[in-house]
Amino acid sequence: MRKALLSSAVLSALITTGSVQAIEFDGFLTAGFSVHDQEAVTGQPPTVYLDGVTDDVSFDNDSKFGLQITADVSEDMQAVAQILAAGADENYDLDVEWAYLDYTLNENFSLRGGKVKEPVFLISDYFEVGYAYPWIRPPQEVYRNNPINTINGMEILMQTNMGGFNLSFQPYLGSNSDAIPGTQGAGTFNAENFFGAALQLAHPSFTFQVSFLNTDVYTSGFVPFSSMLPGFGTNLNDGSVTTNLFNLAASGEAELASAGVSWDVSNFVGYAEYVSRDISGTVSSLFPDQDAYYVTLGYRIGKFLPHITFASSEADTVAVGTNAFEVAASVIQESITLGLRYELNDSAALKMEYQVVDIDFTDPINNQTGLATSFGTTNGVPNVFAGNGLFADGATLTDDTTSIISVAIDVIF
Repeated sequence: MRKALLSSAVLSALITTGSVQAIEFDGFLTAGFSVHDQEAVTGQPPTVYLDGVTDDVSFDNDSKFGLQITADVSEDMQAVAQILAAGADENYDLDVEWAYLDYTLNENFSLRGGKVKEPVFLISDYFEVGYAYPWIRPPQEVYRNNPINTINGMEILMQTNMGGFNLSFQPYLGSNSDAIPGTQGAGTFNAENFFGAALQLAHPSFTFQVSFLNTDVYTSGFVPFSSMLPGFGTNLNDGSVTTNLFNLAASGEAELASAGVSWDVSNFVGYAEYVSRDISGTVSSLFPDQDAYYVTLGYRIGKFLPHITFASSEADTVAVGTNAFEVAASVIQESITLGLRYELNDSAALKMEYQVVDIDFTDPINNQTGLATSFGTTNGVPNVFAGNGLFADGATLTDDTTSIISVAIDVIF
């Protein structure tokens, strides 16, 4: 409710402080469903991939509605806000994705302050706008590497034209916090002294970008061990079960570097990105070092765009040593996605995808792949390797290969 009131306040403020002609509204919507063939284990909750893909048809993971408001404050200043409601976020709870002031000094230099988007990846600026790219969702092996995609701070945009190319340099700094993925809001990820920059060379048919970021990180909160690994708990004399709490308190430093390229030449469409994440300190037990990449190739045939994507994520297997248990926290998987995009009209596209995900993880003790397996106890509590790729923490997988079918309609207005 508080987020809804905040969003209403943003709209009301923009409408009442400026002329109608000075305010521009742009919207986008995605309505889509997904289903996978990884069967749930008897007595366990559904096996969840990403933010809501299960073995039952679900519209939660990809469906969303967004509205961007741009208001002229003066001739050289604008207020920009984007409001997002996603099915995967508390059943369409409203969030202010970004809200900042943009002050233009001249055609080559502008300054932004407020809640700004990090230009980490090729499509960071329009990540939520599904109509703007060929996939139903950007390759998650790469795009799940950064728990925070906005900062409360400032950024500078410097750009110039060079022989038909636009060269831009975008440094930024600030801080932010968000829930740790997979903890159902019980854990908090805090980023302080956050700074980074992106360098981009763009042409109507070609874009190349490199970026980096660095931040001090600390995490906090407690999560029941049983929520990470269903089925584990302590049986009491009265027959009830108590859960062992995992302390998420950790700190360290995070660095992330990425490089990407996209092209659209003579009906040939392509994207490729590589990201490397380096973590130091105790927080590496929650976010280990990781490298990931994807390559997308497509060919436009009239209103149709068939495409194929190869993606991979590799990470260090980190044992979290506590007085209770050990767990390997890493995303190790490969995927191949066959997709088809069809232009319904100038503002809407129908997309269909078939994806095969291979959980490329091997438990070195039991030589099992893609399964959360115990290998002894510490103080009476199982030690566990959990290697489930982008499935929810603690998901019990019955097969290391999963097929996912997704269909969506993307609209801009």
